[in-house]
Amino acid sequence: MKLQKKESIRALGCVVPATFYYLLFTLVPLVMLFWYAFTNYNVLQKTKAYIGFGNFVNIFSNKVYYSSLLTTLIMAVLLMAFGMLFGFLLALGLHKVTKGKKLLRVVWYIPALLPMAVMSQFINVLLQPNGIANNIFAALGIGRIRWFQSVFWMYFYIITLVTWKGLGGTALFFMAGLSGINTEVYEAAEIDGATGFKKMLYVTLPLLRPMIGYILITGFIGAFNIFEPVMFISNGGDPRGATQTILYKIYDQGFGNFNLGLASAISVVVFFIVLILTVVNIKVSDSNILKAEVQTL
Repeated sequence: MKLQKKESIRALGCVVPATFYYLLFTLVPLVMLFWYAFTNYNVLQKTKAYIGFGNFVNIFSNKVYYSSLLTTLIMAVLLMAFGMLFGFLLALGLHKVTKGKKLLRVVWYIPALLPMAVMSQFINVLLQPNGIANNIFAALGIGRIRWFQSVFWMYFYIITLVTWKGLGGTALFFMAGLSGINTEVYEAAEIDGATGFKKMLYVTLPLLRPMIGYILITGFIGAFNIFEPVMFISNGGDPRGATQTILYKIYDQGFGNFNLGLASAISVVVFFIVLILTVVNIKVSDSNILKAEVQTL
């Protein structure tokens, strides 16, 4: 009995701090977020009254929020496409390496450890009218390029930076999936006359579907959290708000205009959008896995 009491006390010692942390830093802020979404809470105007669905009516009737949401979705699709493609190719390359594999893994994972704000600020300094890039171009006689007035270049640098930073993590996930594939499956495919491309298409990719589904879900959620590149590289959405993401809009309303009620309402909308897309992605991934297992049988 004494031993059971000691084990119970130890268990409570592990569970209680974690539960307290969850309640204090997750559940309570979430409840406050949903409550503020139905108020006109403004720190500067000192207002905090219940207004029902007023904030949500404002969101769905204002084209600015539609534009920010569309920009976020476009960036999310591009980031997932390039991240999955280059991460998979990098994982294939590293998986086939026999010497120095651990060192190469570390080298490719280093960008994931670098702060996004620091890298974004570096790109911002690089692209300034009198920045390093334009000074080099001017010295070569090419002329200075107005990067911040081009939607293409702003998208290019934001997508490139975020993809490069997350490439190491995506590659590690794919490498874990590749390592879990039994070599006997490839040998059986070779006996059936499968070539390299067919083995990739009918063996590797179907068996990586659970990992692909996980990367898609986490990548999509991460894409909705793009903030630092928009803040530092495109100066909050340049040119003309074309690169302004929904997360930056939340920041602008919450910490720029101190309209915490509207900022909370936008956060709630984003929460449900990500939740719905995540559930759909999980359902699709599960159905694909079931089909792959049936085909295997």
